[in-house]
Amino acid sequence: MTFGKKYTEYWASAVNKSVDGTVIAGVDEAKHLLDYLGIKKGNLALDLGCSYGRMYELFADYANEVYGMDLDRYAVEKARLQPYREVRQGSVEKTGFVEDFFDIVFCWAVFDVVDHEKGLIEINRILKTGGKFVFTGKNNNYFSDDNLAYKAEKNAFLKGFPNKFTDLNAVFTNFKKLGFELDKLLIFLRRGDLGLLNFIDLGNKDKDQYFGYDYLILCHKIAEPNNIALKDVSLCEPFSKTAIKMATQLGFLSPKEYFESIGVD
Repeated sequence: MTFGKKYTEYWASAVNKSVDGTVIAGVDEAKHLLDYLGIKKGNLALDLGCSYGRMYELFADYANEVYGMDLDRYAVEKARLQPYREVRQGSVEKTGFVEDFFDIVFCWAVFDVVDHEKGLIEINRILKTGGKFVFTGKNNNYFSDDNLAYKAEKNAFLKGFPNKFTDLNAVFTNFKKLGFELDKLLIFLRRGDLGLLNFIDLGNKDKDQYFGYDYLILCHKIAEPNNIALKDVSLCEPFSKTAIKMATQLGFLSPKEYFESIGVD
């Protein structure tokens, strides 16, 4: 599956009715979470991975002007129907905006298809010092009995969708090297909990392990990245630790081999 018109249309329909019956967090749910985080209004914000502009009306509450960016040209054309200050075609890893520009960057339901290291370095570049970054993603360590999470990971892989599961321990171990400081981490334990607003607030303290499916991170820029210290850092994986463990226990060499033995359902 590639990022194009078909995917944007698929995503627009999935927001209204997901394939597995879970509730996808929309404007109302996102507003509840952003209000919970206590985000203050800034001057300039970026809706990074804006798709067709479904979150514009919400993000406009948190900034005087909102810019948009998406990888898909069709999505960009649709997003331009919303009153963004500007909508560009580009990627999280290479936005093209000038450095130290934004007060807030929102990356909602996008980070699980992003190269984490390159993405965080680029977002740091375009954020002002003290600027806020809010993003959601998939944790690499969900519960083994979360059948909906397992099924979503398997089907996404078999359909060629580029999942990236975040190693939260690696992220927070390297956060200061990346030039960020954690303000708040919310964990949604099972697939579907994000849309239902079921979460655990872990604050801003590092943990030994992070269990759960989705996460929401609020952080702020404190410095430029230490690129030398980040040279061999890896922050995400193509398969979750859960899938790797399940495949190994069943005698498969990898989740790829395991998933292909079952097929899409």
